Amino acid sequence: MTYSDVNPKTYGARMQILRFLSVTALAVLLCISSYGLAAEKTVTVGTALIGQNRGHPYQAITMPAIMVLLAVYDTLTVIDKDGSAGPGLAVSWESDDAETWRFKLREGVTFSNGVPFTSDAIVRSVRHMREAPDAGTWTISTTLYQVASAHAIDALTVEIKLSQRDALFPLHASVWRIAEPEAWETLPKHEYESSPVGTGSFQVERWVEGRVDMRAFKDSWHPPKLDGLSFIQVPDQTARLQAILSGAVDFVVGLGPDDASLLEAEGARLILRNMTTVQFLAFLTVNGGPVVDSRVRLAMNYGVNRQAIVDTLLQSAAVPVSQIAYPGEFGFNPDLPPYEYDPDKARALLADAGYPNGVEVVATVASRGANDLLYFQQVALDLAKVGVRLELRTKPAFQNAQDLFFGKAEGDLTSLFARGPDPLNAYRHRVCQGTLNDRSPYHCDDALLPLLQQARDQVSAEDALPYFHAVLAHERENPPAIILWQGVDFDGLAPNLTGYAPVQDVMNFEDFDLLEAPPN
Repeated sequence: MTYSDVNPKTYGARMQILRFLSVTALAVLLCISSYGLAAEKTVTVGTALIGQNRGHPYQAITMPAIMVLLAVYDTLTVIDKDGSAGPGLAVSWESDDAETWRFKLREGVTFSNGVPFTSDAIVRSVRHMREAPDAGTWTISTTLYQVASAHAIDALTVEIKLSQRDALFPLHASVWRIAEPEAWETLPKHEYESSPVGTGSFQVERWVEGRVDMRAFKDSWHPPKLDGLSFIQVPDQTARLQAILSGAVDFVVGLGPDDASLLEAEGARLILRNMTTVQFLAFLTVNGGPVVDSRVRLAMNYGVNRQAIVDTLLQSAAVPVSQIAYPGEFGFNPDLPPYEYDPDKARALLADAGYPNGVEVVATVASRGANDLLYFQQVALDLAKVGVRLELRTKPAFQNAQDLFFGKAEGDLTSLFARGPDPLNAYRHRVCQGTLNDRSPYHCDDALLPLLQQARDQVSAEDALPYFHAVLAHERENPPAIILWQGVDFDGLAPNLTGYAPVQDVMNFEDFDLLEAPPN
């Protein structure tokens, strides 16, 4: 979907900003233009973030930090457009009890260093995630906490044993990136992370601070159309916009809806991408205070005019949701309507909870840019109208997450997002009976525990689905957060870039191509 409407009041201001870029932004653009691959067809990508762990296969799980990794590695499974698990490095799978899974692997796959991909790579990957001294800090090993062991049946069949039932394990395996095990085990850490070895469409030529240059891996089982792919870290949104307007980059992730007219004036495009996340302000009920009362939590949900925020600040691009799940995600309950904006109901609930004169609460928020802060500020303005005085405190995103997960978060609310494809994954942090010993919960709801256990006890996704629906219905009336909307992002495409077709927030870089000349 392409967005071309722009607020005329902001157009002139944006043009002024672009004319008077900061010294920092200009320095970034000069850095971009000073590099270049010799490859015939190379796409350069501008992104707010290149993961700090470089090519580490077991770190990073969300956009944009995973973009470079998407080009290098393949995952065991993928998520299809309909939210179901599809074939990746595994082409089929089966289980009788949801604890022991047998995967048939794809034939004819090689790593970029020429080593054949076999079931041995899966077996050794499990050992990496379970035995490495620092594996407890790896995003992927903690996400796949239930993977206990694996053994090879033959070269292309592997049996994976879980520590508990997981009827949705093929979905969960969509984050499992497979590295060439010998390179991972033998190369020095810094050397491997700067020259990672996967089965993906590209292989790294050079990885320096803020930039990654790649060449096509022509022997990949899904070779790319391009000869090269480069990533440039451009933290500033205005600088990213200027980079694509100037032709310094061909593709940009992380623009805003107001950038559409500026791009289209140059023949470029701004495209809305639905993210596999739900944005919300989580209630820190473990800290006590008024948000312990579900009536206060409900009041705050009825006191936010989500549709007005979406229409004003996101040009109607996002869709308000009623649950911490998005349409198309497994378990999403279509029978739950979003919270309507009802200030009178919000005031009545506050009074019923013993706060006829309103309450004072504190929210710690992190953002990727100015737009995110505007959303939170508007939420605070809406809540003030019903008597909730919300003080906003900002914090860097990484620090905010660390404080939350390790029990150091202060105040009453914190900005957060839940990632698909399984809405129950977030309950590792959201209930006082978590599955990770080194993580602290932030919201306790004892009534949820039996429903969660019933969902986990099922041996098929079909049997688990009603319990997923029941969990989300319970939280509709006992909200763990001010639930906002499915995450959205805006990508900028140069006039001659083709093949862009991400699926479930996964970029299909192997299909990207450049036309010989921009279209008329």
